[in-house]
Amino acid sequence: MVGGPSARSAAAGRRPRPAESMDDTFRRWSSNDDYSSTGFSVVRRDEGTLLGHVTIFGADAKNRAGTLAIVLGPEHVGHGYGTEAVRLMVRYGFAEMGLHRIGLQTYAFNARALAAYAKAGFREEGRRREVVFHDGAFHDEVQLGLLESDWRSDR
Repeated sequence: MVGGPSARSAAAGRRPRPAESMDDTFRRWSSNDDYSSTGFSVVRRDEGTLLGHVTIFGADAKNRAGTLAIVLGPEHVGHGYGTEAVRLMVRYGFAEMGLHRIGLQTYAFNARALAAYAKAGFREEGRRREVVFHDGAFHDEVQLGLLESDWRSDR
């Protein structure tokens, strides 16, 4: 319901949290029971520590395009895990899912994400101006994309 209790809570700055643990949430997201999305838990191999989740969702068989998203726990940011996970997911999207294009969106203030995406070959394709209010200011949403042909030539 629009404007119901949950909308008022969000408007007041409180966000609802899932009843399940984040580990359970990431594992559910990684179940891959929807043909249009594929996701994986990001795990440190040496420790088995769950770091986050990476996915390509909204994959469209006709256009061979999908959208990449990644979430890492804040304590795992800045260690190269995101860059590695993005590179592996891009490879999976092109080599295994047969995609032609992978797109994504992030906010202009997220310099680490922009750097990780650039390292994986993503190029800025556009911006939606001042769409998010963060840390006292409005910021752009940056739209990035990567074509299979660019990915193959950059490897």
